[in-house]
Amino acid sequence: MEKTIFIRCHELTNKLLEKIRKAEMPHRSRNSEIIYLIHKEAERLGIDAEDEKEEKKEDVKLGLTGLVQKAQQGSPQ
Repeated sequence: MEKTIFIRCHELTNKLLEKIRKAEMPHRSRNSEIIYLIHKEAERLGIDAEDEKEEKKEDVKLGLTGLVQKAQQGSPQ
């Protein structure tokens, strides 16, 4: 599912985006350039969007494991 990005920015930022877009890929739309820049920066930082999903799954798993451990500690043996 595609999401929409709407960005309000200062005129200076807008001019910078236009200059970057024209220098890198003049045929690219402004939205496409913003998306490209986000992906480029994520790659530079070593960030992967899929990693976040895995982290959340692990957090849930750890949370459930913690509940089980607490339940086991509280139950008579």
